[in-house]
Amino acid sequence: MVGAVRILDKRVIAEAHKRPRIVPVEIDAEALALLASAGLQSADLALGATHLFGIRHDGVLDAAVGIERCGADAALLRSLAVAGAARSCGLGGELVAHVERVARDLGLRRLFLLTTDAAGYFARIGYAEFSREAAPAAVAASAQFASLCPASAVLMSKPL
Repeated sequence: MVGAVRILDKRVIAEAHKRPRIVPVEIDAEALALLASAGLQSADLALGATHLFGIRHDGVLDAAVGIERCGADAALLRSLAVAGAARSCGLGGELVAHVERVARDLGLRRLFLLTTDAAGYFARIGYAEFSREAAPAAVAASAQFASLCPASAVLMSKPL
């Protein structure tokens, strides 16, 4: 019966987010808690280089993603997090698509990301592994690349 309740919860959440409204999100305690629950680094977010977007339901932040510009034509997609109860409802994909549109609107040509555990997910939505040694200088200079993510994190990219 617990499994049936969980499936019902997922359906209710999915219905509530059928047309999610993606909004800019302040880097506050709620956003930092969501990122921490997903095991994501946030030490450099207060520096202001990353812009967060999120999806709220009943006033609660269910999902968030960030974009950090790196040079003239690239950015890091970072900090994609979805609250446990809202997972598998498509919110992550909606947020990634939103950040890709924002990046294109800014005239960027490529998004990069670092991941330790979601390479399969990002590959399914068009990202490919990219050699860390070949990373653009502005990406390599980011705190995310240089110090926050472990050297074992996979660098991936997607042309826009």
